[in-house]
Amino acid sequence: MMSEPDPLIEVIITQVAGSAPTAIGDSLHLGVSGWRGSVGGGALEEALKVRAVACRRQGAGAIVEFPLNSERDQCCGGRVTAVICVVPRAEAGWVEDDVPRLYGWDQGNPPHLMGAWCRGLWQAGSACGEPDVAAREWPTGLCTWKGRMYFVKRPAPRHPLWLFGAGPVGAAIADMACRLDYDVSVFDARPEWNAASRFPPEVVRHCNAMPPADDTGLTPAALVMTYSHGLDLAIATTLLARRAAYVGVIGSRTKAALFKRRLKDQGFGEKDLARLHMPMGVPGLGKKPYEVAVAVLAELLQARQGEGP
Repeated sequence: MMSEPDPLIEVIITQVAGSAPTAIGDSLHLGVSGWRGSVGGGALEEALKVRAVACRRQGAGAIVEFPLNSERDQCCGGRVTAVICVVPRAEAGWVEDDVPRLYGWDQGNPPHLMGAWCRGLWQAGSACGEPDVAAREWPTGLCTWKGRMYFVKRPAPRHPLWLFGAGPVGAAIADMACRLDYDVSVFDARPEWNAASRFPPEVVRHCNAMPPADDTGLTPAALVMTYSHGLDLAIATTLLARRAAYVGVIGSRTKAALFKRRLKDQGFGEKDLARLHMPMGVPGLGKKPYEVAVAVLAELLQARQGEGP
């Protein structure tokens, strides 16, 4: 007779005070395929993993306070609070698929998964016990309601990114960007370069060189690195006219000066050109495809965090 599989165990960061290597909402879980996710690595993560395994053996979750001080061989100085939840196997898919979900606890009850919103519809978990909980408009993060603590976890936001040019640099950027919460679309009319075998499976490939028709609302951040400087200019012109917030173009300072002069001749002003990042990327990191990818994505991440140019 086969034994039932162990329940899934999940660790979620719910509060961070001061300096810490993690953020609210970061999580990891232990399922049938091992550990997935991260809450910052190092001593913090290892301690939470050990406590999570103990919680699974005991069959009950816990709230863990972790001061990042010398007693823990840490010098960050901050403080982290995490909840550990034991999730029944029937509800493990909500965690593994990272759908929006709700956790609850109070002084007399350990943290547990109360339910999830699957395709926008509330599904109560086996430990919910509160039929009206789905009627509330829940903000992401920690909150109090009816004397209990709740935490709403939603997937990290995805950021659309258009890549024009499927050459070595475009492939390197796509490879790394997919791991950084970007939804990547590649545009290139050359089938031998814009091939599925050259890109991660989640990349959307378009067999045309120019941006799509302007019928999708806001134009996402875009990077231009085609085989033709004339095509680069045509794409950059279209993107700037569509008010794309970030338009990166590969090239030298000489190429950049020529492009800006021609764009000014077409009527683009200084505010428009401020959205043009050319040469794109953090300078001085190298010219090989993955070196360029690191430089460009570093600049994009700075912009995403509100710290970039």
